[in-house]
Amino acid sequence: MRKIHVITQKELVDSEKIRNCTAVVIDVLLATSTITYLLEKGYESVYAVKDAPSALEIGKKQDGPYMLMGEWQGEPIESFLYPDPALIETTLSKKVAIICSTNGTIAIESAKRAKTLYASSLLNGHRVAEQIGEQEDRASIVLICSGNTGRFSMEDFIGAGQIVDHLMRMEACQLSDAARLARDAFVQAKAKHYVNLLESETANLLRRTGYEHSTQWVIDHVEKVDVVPVYKNGKISAIGKEWSDCLLHTNK
Repeated sequence: MRKIHVITQKELVDSEKIRNCTAVVIDVLLATSTITYLLEKGYESVYAVKDAPSALEIGKKQDGPYMLMGEWQGEPIESFLYPDPALIETTLSKKVAIICSTNGTIAIESAKRAKTLYASSLLNGHRVAEQIGEQEDRASIVLICSGNTGRFSMEDFIGAGQIVDHLMRMEACQLSDAARLARDAFVQAKAKHYVNLLESETANLLRRTGYEHSTQWVIDHVEKVDVVPVYKNGKISAIGKEWSDCLLHTNK
């Protein structure tokens, strides 16, 4: 029986302990929602980095077109587009995005040594769970809530519960206490149409910085995106059929 663990904030991630695990990073407001939607709108890949200088360095190495997105402590970064999924437009070119954020991209950096690493939010958690459930590799599953600068984040915990709930509908799993509570939080939030997200700490921060529409945008797009973002070789791409089949047969 597979085990599911929930880590409530990125600062608690032990990169050595997750080496043999399937990990999922969740930052509902906004990094992993933005990464997911970038891939949905045609971006070829996304580099998730810890800060603006790192983003600029990666930008210098690109041969083709790219877009810089980022925020720090909720505030915009000069010359960067704010990492709000509602601002993303469809691209027909093989364009890449480079994104940095206070929590989500740092969480991805902390988890990059996992055996397999996905990015998830309420937009696509159902599809991430489906992908994990179909793996023949029965590694333990670690759901990493990015949190809010060292503090618990309600929306990320609900996002973790979404994955737990979908996985449990596919098969019986052994849940940690945090995983059980996360699932309960998701079920309750879903029953209330996620209105509690509007009063979360992060939503209030977005409201103060002029991006209050972002929370409602995420609520309006819950489980409406089919993209499964996976981290490999320093960047995140959407799983295609060939890649999906490869992951499904890992360690066969």
